[in-house]
Amino acid sequence: MSQFEFFTPSRKICTIVILSQILKKGFAQLGSLDHTEMKTIEKSKKLVSVLNYGCSANHAIAEGLMGILERHGYIISDSVEDTEVIIVNTCVVKQNTEHRMKSKLLSLSKTKDIVVTGCLPVVMRDWVSKNLPNARVLFPEAANCIIDLLNNHPVQEIKTSAPHTWSQLYTDDRLRYNPVITTVEISRGCLGSCAFCIVRNIKGKVRSRSQESILTEIQLAIERGSKEIRLTSQDIGTYGWDFSPKLYIPTLIESIARLKGDFFIRLGMMTPITLKRFLTPLVQQLRTFKVFSFLHLPIQVGSDSILQKMKRKETGKYFIDLVKQLRQEIDELVFATDIMVGFPGESQKDYEATKRLLQEVRPIIVNISKYTDRPGTLASQLSPKIPTKIKANRSRELTELTRDITQRELRRWIGWEGIILIYDYGKHTNQFIGRNTSYIPILVEGEKISLGQVLKILVTEAGPNYLIGERKNGDKSFH
Repeated sequence: MSQFEFFTPSRKICTIVILSQILKKGFAQLGSLDHTEMKTIEKSKKLVSVLNYGCSANHAIAEGLMGILERHGYIISDSVEDTEVIIVNTCVVKQNTEHRMKSKLLSLSKTKDIVVTGCLPVVMRDWVSKNLPNARVLFPEAANCIIDLLNNHPVQEIKTSAPHTWSQLYTDDRLRYNPVITTVEISRGCLGSCAFCIVRNIKGKVRSRSQESILTEIQLAIERGSKEIRLTSQDIGTYGWDFSPKLYIPTLIESIARLKGDFFIRLGMMTPITLKRFLTPLVQQLRTFKVFSFLHLPIQVGSDSILQKMKRKETGKYFIDLVKQLRQEIDELVFATDIMVGFPGESQKDYEATKRLLQEVRPIIVNISKYTDRPGTLASQLSPKIPTKIKANRSRELTELTRDITQRELRRWIGWEGIILIYDYGKHTNQFIGRNTSYIPILVEGEKISLGQVLKILVTEAGPNYLIGERKNGDKSFH
């Protein structure tokens, strides 16, 4: 899932049939299919479960897989007990995630027919062969061949391929977890060499999809009712750098913004150093109405010496100055960043530099992780390793610090008046969650509100990581 899903109540698809009913009849008809009807449907069609883990790119891949399965007569269920075939879209970006993946796969393999896809089989094929001898492997580059695999036809196991191969997953409409949101994978791979990152070993160098294929996918999504278009990649800032001549992300954003329909664009993660190539046109795009005033710029640490060991090209000062400049040029801009504690050799002085950086840039969203060795990475060979207890203490302290920063920043929005896009339900009846033009989640209550609707609201309170607003008059326009 997206790194920002902690803002979003978890939503699961029960079956393709249920979601189809939602899209055709509206969410009020969610309960229209009873257990008997479902059993009748299950007898006439093939059941399969798709378990998805990890990043927003995996989210898009899972939706693409489910779209293909639906078109070939499969019913998708979130009840693994009721299905014999289970597709597991895996993630191994962190050590604890890898352990959870392996535990889940071993448990399922005792009674189920498993298809293993995602990142794990790419870097741990031997483990899969040894521990899951009966499992079928589907490399994510060939995910569009899922039907061939299920029909026991040979599917090539390729680690990387040209974009026109893997983007076939998105040539037709997909099955969305949320009909309002479409996550668009614009490229795979990156141009970085971060010492701690296993993803670059999995996905290789950047391979960008053509603008034409991306625009076609997005236009179809808009026609199907999507109101939020999320652009995702390992680093969207390097989109188009593999083209000749190079194409930069603002050009793609501009092309998307010209498409017909009412929608917003959310930019995914980009490495701060890449912004140097296209900062001025990116600022212009972020000022436009159709693009959320939101940037996810991971920095990892505030210490220049650790950044060098990480093989990062930024410095702490560069990042701080960049954030200051962007805030001066873009009204109501919201930042997210990623922070890592416990990288090999991180001293108390290095850690304090990270604290100072966070206090300086005041990001509303901070994703904190504890460093763990990943196989095949340069950092796994570095020393000294930081004791687990120290990493845990630093993570806990930074969590408290960033919680306070988030609270202070959110309270600044009390009294703000503007529009929000409703994208999910709250926990209670007549409670909904929307995002404002800076991508901050806002809780609002009211009747006759539907997903995809745009409301005008006044922010009245600040929650721990969201805002609370009340509905105002004149709320039915995207413009």
